[in-house]
Amino acid sequence: MRQPIDIDFDYVCKAIVGTVSPVLGVITSYQEQIEWHLRFASLLVGLLVGILSLVSMVRKLRRTRTPSPAAGRLECV
Repeated sequence: MRQPIDIDFDYVCKAIVGTVSPVLGVITSYQEQIEWHLRFASLLVGLLVGILSLVSMVRKLRRTRTPSPAAGRLECV
């Protein structure tokens, strides 16, 4: 049987901080370029969500206005 892996919480925290720190440094140095890309990406995501919501509402509206063929008939069982 294998020995259980002992993960030290302090070691994990240091690893996370050591990995995130350089990434934050790069982000702050390229902040202006990254900000432009983030704004553009958020605009595209917002437009996509708006279009998908509009398509969903139109489909739902069509379903409620178009009666099903069996809606006008009474069936005997």
